[in-house]
Amino acid sequence: MTEFKYKDVNINSYGVLTLMDDYLDTPTRRGSNQTIPYKHGGVFVEKYYDERSIMFGLTMKRESHAGIESSLDELRKLLSPSSQGTLEMVLPNGDIRQVQASVDKSIQISRPYLTVAQLVLEFELAEPFWRLSTAIADNTTVINANPTAMVVSNPGTVEENSPTIILTGPLQNTVITNSTNGYVLTYTGTIASPRVVTISVNETGEWIATDDLSANKIGNITHSGGPELMKINVGDNSLSIADSTATTGTVEITFNAPYL
Repeated sequence: MTEFKYKDVNINSYGVLTLMDDYLDTPTRRGSNQTIPYKHGGVFVEKYYDERSIMFGLTMKRESHAGIESSLDELRKLLSPSSQGTLEMVLPNGDIRQVQASVDKSIQISRPYLTVAQLVLEFELAEPFWRLSTAIADNTTVINANPTAMVVSNPGTVEENSPTIILTGPLQNTVITNSTNGYVLTYTGTIASPRVVTISVNETGEWIATDDLSANKIGNITHSGGPELMKINVGDNSLSIADSTATTGTVEITFNAPYL
């Protein structure tokens, strides 16, 4: 049976989950196709998944009225912080998927009996994807030829739009081409050994690039193929790494695989 935890607390410890099918659904996509005057139909526009809600029904039963009141206080304490917490799904095969979530709506408590409470937990997910609790297998590749082939595998069910890319010197004018989807990321400049430049997305969704001395390197980066700096399709992605040094520098691409 699939289990759910919020902030490391098993939701089943509060009672019996009576509504738990929302997690099987997919988030809706936002955007619409363009309408062209005097033309039948429309022109397709790529859509993006919107934020989503996951709803759980919970029935709580205790030995006494005081027991119900105490358990509801503990639940309210768990949900009260205004920040997000980790909602965790433990699958029957042992895989753990996680997402950041908060409960922002009323939990709609009803009391059919003094010792029973029924309520609804509606989790709001700003980012709509579950992610594996562990990163993908290490794919660090030594760039000792120009170009060097590299394979990055995404075991999830949706493309990865915000991978972390780690460039370790010596590297110079490094170009990462994802032949699977046409995305190209270029780092213009020299990364001397043993300097490391990490390209990633921060908490507000902005792409950043810093080296291990905390220097800002985002100005060294250009890209093409789409709005993201790099996209990793579901399955195996064939990459080609061009580099002017091509000796002992390395490239690594890592992420926690996303699932709908």
